[in-house]
Amino acid sequence: MKIIIIGAGVAGSVLCDVLSDMGHEITIIEKSKTPGGMCKSYYKNGFTYEYGPHILANHHSTTIAKNYILKKLDVVKTNLTSASYLKNTITYYPPSVYSAQKVGLLKSVKKEILNLPNTPDMKNFETYLISKVGNTLYKNFFKNFTEKFWQVDPKDLSSEWALIRKLGSSIYEKKMFFNNKWCSYPKKDWNELFFNLLKNKKILLDLEIAKIDLKKNTIITNFNEKIKYDFLISTLNIDQLHNFKYGKLEYAGYEIRTKIIEKKNSYKIDKKDISMLYFPEKKFKHCRITNYGSFQQKFEYPYNKKTILTIETPNNNIRLYPKLDQKNLVLFEKYLNKTATLKNVITFGRLGLYKYLTSDTTIEMVFRLRDYLNRWKDMSTEKKILAYKNIRGNWNN
Repeated sequence: MKIIIIGAGVAGSVLCDVLSDMGHEITIIEKSKTPGGMCKSYYKNGFTYEYGPHILANHHSTTIAKNYILKKLDVVKTNLTSASYLKNTITYYPPSVYSAQKVGLLKSVKKEILNLPNTPDMKNFETYLISKVGNTLYKNFFKNFTEKFWQVDPKDLSSEWALIRKLGSSIYEKKMFFNNKWCSYPKKDWNELFFNLLKNKKILLDLEIAKIDLKKNTIITNFNEKIKYDFLISTLNIDQLHNFKYGKLEYAGYEIRTKIIEKKNSYKIDKKDISMLYFPEKKFKHCRITNYGSFQQKFEYPYNKKTILTIETPNNNIRLYPKLDQKNLVLFEKYLNKTATLKNVITFGRLGLYKYLTSDTTIEMVFRLRDYLNRWKDMSTEKKILAYKNIRGNWNN
């Protein structure tokens, strides 16, 4: 089958590789000059970084993703040290009794822990976290950060977001959940992955799409070129796929700036360099600072003396992470049901299926889609809707 894939991020690139191995003829269209999407590596003065850190892990998936990655990319084992800056103090993240002790909140937190329910309240993001960690930790570490980053009332967010990110998973641990299983990082950079995935594949780079005519099976580019397709897999935002027919879905996003510093000046906790330092208080415009030198496992020049930081500041004009509130989930379902009526179109990935994904869960999703592809054209709308639910998965995958 001849297939056009829109987007050469992790979702589109892994799909291209996997479906090519099945014998399909694939063409990828990518608006950027290089593949990789959010996961691509950038360079500044010899240092490599991403648009937000991308750590390899399999905390939400089986070994399928891990084994696949290891065939495509040289990696090194690593660990992350995470922390929060609260009340002018560097303290532990995820929030725990240890965090509370460092910032003078232990007495309140201990009292609240004794009264936590046996079953968490799944009503929304706020009720879930309060029932997991208590009101004091929630207000100090989660509420302000959520309002700052998402620009919504936490009551309006689904508890699914907290589950996906394992927020409140333990109030008796100092280390971040990333370190609990396999935790690695590319030996060189993320670009090596996309080179290996797309080697000898047909990819059209630097080609932005203006519109998709779903009735005429035609993609119209910004240069008014018309590209016909027999079968289309889109990793675009699902509302963009339909030319915003029912309105725009809402996303949260951020912009980054970089800074190179001496390693000796890195933020530390327990004498360890902090990989990701969160800033929950609203007096700070940025929400996180990432220190790449703390986990890249690179020790040659210039990495032996200096490190690169990325400072992330919320900007919801950048459409990156789905706002999983009731209003947007209802709108997403409307778009998904409409897509399911199309015989030869599949929406896919973080933007196409309106779900927060990591590299491992994206790969898992590709293999779930693979099992449906050859029969997709013959499936009824109802069966496609059920298939999408399985492909998209739940908070745990």
